[in-house]
Amino acid sequence: MNKLITHLEATPLHLSFLTVFSFIFLRIFFEPLEAVRRSGFRLGYGEFNYPAVIQYFIHFPFFYLSLFLLLVMVIAITIKEEIKKVTGVGSVGLGLILFVPIIDWIVGGGYLLTYPLRLKTFFIHFLNPWQSLVPIGVSPGQRVIIILIAFLIAFYAYLKRKRLALALSLFVIPLGIIIFWGALPTIIALDKPEDVYLTGGVLNSDQQKFAIIFALLLFCLFFIYYRLLNQASFKILINSLRWERMLFYSGIGIFGFILAKRGQLAISGLFDLLGLVLLVLSLALGFQSAQVINDFFDIESDRLSRKRNPLGQGIEKNYYLIWGFCLITLSLTFALIINYFCFLLMFSFLLLSIIYSVPPIRLKRVPLLSTFILAVAAILGIAMGCSLFWGNYALSVIPKRILIPTLLGITLGFIAKDIQDVNGDRITRVITLPSLFYKDSIVGRLPIAIIIGISYSCYIIFIPKVWIGAVIFSLLTISYTIFIKKPKEWFYFVMLYSFGVYLLILLKSV
Repeated sequence: MNKLITHLEATPLHLSFLTVFSFIFLRIFFEPLEAVRRSGFRLGYGEFNYPAVIQYFIHFPFFYLSLFLLLVMVIAITIKEEIKKVTGVGSVGLGLILFVPIIDWIVGGGYLLTYPLRLKTFFIHFLNPWQSLVPIGVSPGQRVIIILIAFLIAFYAYLKRKRLALALSLFVIPLGIIIFWGALPTIIALDKPEDVYLTGGVLNSDQQKFAIIFALLLFCLFFIYYRLLNQASFKILINSLRWERMLFYSGIGIFGFILAKRGQLAISGLFDLLGLVLLVLSLALGFQSAQVINDFFDIESDRLSRKRNPLGQGIEKNYYLIWGFCLITLSLTFALIINYFCFLLMFSFLLLSIIYSVPPIRLKRVPLLSTFILAVAAILGIAMGCSLFWGNYALSVIPKRILIPTLLGITLGFIAKDIQDVNGDRITRVITLPSLFYKDSIVGRLPIAIIIGISYSCYIIFIPKVWIGAVIFSLLTISYTIFIKKPKEWFYFVMLYSFGVYLLILLKSV
């Protein structure tokens, strides 16, 4: 047995997760077997529509994956074992979930499963073999496999550490976690799921509401798991995050959300709020995904100018590649939970990042065209915010008086981000306006300062009432760029955030 465990612990991480995903999607494939008494014998995913896609490819997988990560982390921390080894063993153990529909089919011909409809009955009688929980949506197969999983976790802990008390604790704790995880949607609904998971709101279907619960949990658990996997590399990753730009793209999503309701922050209920949180995370992770793509092609120039590229700090390329893949997956799935059009907008956002960063096109080498790409990405972010209310019509509801000056303003103003890269860009022959015209003198900085300052003035043409604020922001930006020898990127983004708030305040009167 010890040899088998040692063999499983040595499984490469990517193969462990390939096994995990295989078991999860096979379990989902067998889900219709549970309802065989009601619908007749059938397998597969059934009829496809948007709620079904959310159910099969986000809701169910995120439920299982988040629970798997949590259990693996609890086991690894409790027995003080490498998380990679525990993942290898756990990936095989996860295969037990395939037996739930088989047991239910043998015992009772299949059952229609839901989250437990009533908490008191569920918690009190879960371990009582003489009390059926089928009326509240919990099947015999679920109960048997959950207890078996908890027992095998305890057995694994005993084999590793030979401590009975530790093994007993790792029977009770995982059992409690699994029971709690299964009851979580009902807990959130305060024991009245039939009154909460209704059609309507920003997240229209019940599947979107279920999915967002486990999507947010998976998001948190993913970061904790990645930290436990390699703490030194994780610290480099966190230090490399471009917080100011992540906040910018999240902010334009909120801007679009408010713009869609004509300047009103219209939130009604918990799931509308969570939908807004998911929008913020999708855009933040979408930008950071784009940054990961860019980092792979900017290693040399970043070594000379910026020190935040993880690939220039000794981090393994495969580790960073997996990190980027996970961020892309999370950003896209978060967008898909909101609505299908939001997913298409985020997908387009990521495609723009490829055109911007990746050879042979690599448009970041072309002055103004490079920042125009970023301006289009910003418009997509605004449209994502609008899509929470307008769906497929999100782009068409953005007023031209916002659309045009935003395209012009960001195209001009975003050249500020290249000031800190001047030395690296000149050596690696990346052409930007700062690399062409920016000089280390007050007079030499004037042309770039004027171009950046003009970006705010673009709004005056389309929204005359903003002229006072636009002039003030322009003068502050020009002055800072001229008189500060080494201007910081964060200043320009703080100015952008502030101007966005100012613009929203004026929306009601425009």
